[in-house]
Amino acid sequence: MTVIFSKAVPHSGNDHETPVRRFHTTADKLVDRAEPDITNIYAALLHGQQSRPNAELLGKRDVLGTVSEDKQVQHKVDGKLETVTKKWNYFKLGKYKWMTYNDLVEATTQLGAGFRNLGIEPKGRVLIYAPTSREWQLCAFGAFSQSMQVVTAYDTLGESGLLHAINQAKVELAFLKADQIPILARIMNEIETLKHVVYYQDAYGMPNGCAEAIDKIKAKFDVHTLGDVCDLGKNNPVERQVPEAQDIALVMYTSGSTGKPKGVLICHQGVMAVAGGIHKFIAPFIDYNHDIILSYLPLSHVLAFFVDVYCIYSGIRVGYGTPRTLTDESVRECQGDIKELRPMVMMGVPQVWNTIRAGMLKQVNKSSWLVRKLFYNAVEIKNTLRAHNLPHNFMDSIVFKKTRDATGGRLKFVITGGAPINRNVQKLMNAALCPMIQGFGMTEASGLLSVQLPDDPTFNNVGAPCPSVEMKLVDVPEAKYFAKDGKGEIWVRGPSVFKGYLDNDELTRETITDDGWLKTGDIGQWTDQGQLTIIDRKKNLIKLVTGEYIALEALESTYKNSLFIHNICVFADSRMSQPCAIVNIDENQIAQMADNAGIHYNNPSEIATNKEFIHAVLADLQHVAKQNGLSKQETLAAIRIDAELWSPENDLLTPAQKLKRSDIRDRNQDKLNDMYTQMRLE
Repeated sequence: MTVIFSKAVPHSGNDHETPVRRFHTTADKLVDRAEPDITNIYAALLHGQQSRPNAELLGKRDVLGTVSEDKQVQHKVDGKLETVTKKWNYFKLGKYKWMTYNDLVEATTQLGAGFRNLGIEPKGRVLIYAPTSREWQLCAFGAFSQSMQVVTAYDTLGESGLLHAINQAKVELAFLKADQIPILARIMNEIETLKHVVYYQDAYGMPNGCAEAIDKIKAKFDVHTLGDVCDLGKNNPVERQVPEAQDIALVMYTSGSTGKPKGVLICHQGVMAVAGGIHKFIAPFIDYNHDIILSYLPLSHVLAFFVDVYCIYSGIRVGYGTPRTLTDESVRECQGDIKELRPMVMMGVPQVWNTIRAGMLKQVNKSSWLVRKLFYNAVEIKNTLRAHNLPHNFMDSIVFKKTRDATGGRLKFVITGGAPINRNVQKLMNAALCPMIQGFGMTEASGLLSVQLPDDPTFNNVGAPCPSVEMKLVDVPEAKYFAKDGKGEIWVRGPSVFKGYLDNDELTRETITDDGWLKTGDIGQWTDQGQLTIIDRKKNLIKLVTGEYIALEALESTYKNSLFIHNICVFADSRMSQPCAIVNIDENQIAQMADNAGIHYNNPSEIATNKEFIHAVLADLQHVAKQNGLSKQETLAAIRIDAELWSPENDLLTPAQKLKRSDIRDRNQDKLNDMYTQMRLE
């Protein structure tokens, strides 16, 4: 029997938009809260305390110290290999230590009272500028306990972005990890409303330069440790002031792929509507007394934040990790976060899964012809069995035991979001690891808009609308997307839609219609089963000289099937008949590819400009295009290589690992001009 994931609302839609669709079990009424009647984030914590006061909830690992190792690295100089010694530092971590619901309520109540004693009033704004950690959530829930608003800023946000967030939001108190204080010290003279700075540090001590920065900022701000503020609240208690449903919970600054970050105003009920919606479909797949999720993505990003809130509400334990300590290879004298925690659920963005896939397949491709054949056939067979609801887990102990053991051996499913995932990546994860479910969300909708169910075996879609929203597709005539064909811009409406952009009424009016529809800017298409497929971003649909449109993000997702590249940014404009691209290849992969091809070089920057090498990479990408059925107008005509890996630290990726297209363009303008010239001459 065909499963229908969403239903059309009767008598909705017209010639220029599809009928409105809702999740199939909540088609009569959108979910606007979490059961039993929870409409604010702090009440979610109190609900958990009431039902399971001594249950473990949030876990962290203490840093016990660092281990330094000398590594021998080989580089080619004048065509000859030379060995260079480099020092690498690794963390040594302890076991996970857990706070119960009682612990968390007590700590956040004291912290909230401490904030009040410092003079921060309800609806005052507290900025969190810190990496994902238990301390991050302690600060957030401490602020919520007194109806304060939390302003989020990525811990990788540069000085200008941080200054913009503090001043625009009129922040009174900033919460930081000690490592971030030198950044604050450099912009302190331009900060307008900030009065208090609260910081915490790891057990191994104060990082270099932090003590001096703390002394410097004391000239302008009152500076306190996290422990000091908790003690202040403990000794001077203040009755909790729990927020109302429509109170603003978050001023969440977007990652800023273009222009200055925007402050998105999210209310408490919006987040809890998402939590209530998730609960409607995920409950059958979770053991709430046993399951654990690994949280390491930025909590300043809406995906990680709303998942944490749902876990706190529902009882799933959350263990915090960091990208730097996830695997055994990245720590010393202990296990990495994944093996130590052995989670049942993990989240990631496509770039994370692309990297994992490439690592798996590089190992497989080193094996014999027979092993490679068995592995690739096993991937296809397991996905086929799963699609027909036939037994398939027996293959885990035969073919995929190593890959499952590498993640602790207990994963039930992983969640991917932030951008479309490539079908081949999802197929491999489904087989070699566990089911991968793809979601679609945005900050302006308090997080989740749609998601696949863990037992959904289909590909190339992001599931049905979340029970907290309804959706329709609206004509985009300039790009020839029409509702009559089941395609168009995705519009959503419901209690989780945001309240507007901070101090930007004009942009708010452009984004939300008078009757409450949020224009997502994404182009979608309905499947026959009522699932949503993301075709591309409206702003990334590029019209070529031929008059046809191509979708840049969709092409980038396809070209990441190549095992040779680390990342790719596709460019095109109305002068061109085919696209071109700037390609990222990591230093080790460049060296391996060059050696295999017999190309001599002195350093990665040199090989990155080698015409023979560039041609080899382009040929591989063109082969990927052919394998995936891309048309000629979608096939790359030229590429150039950027030898420096793009990252949030060098401001070429957002903290959510999305391309900062304009920054990559500016950095590589000479390469782009060179490709345009080449393509005109050919």
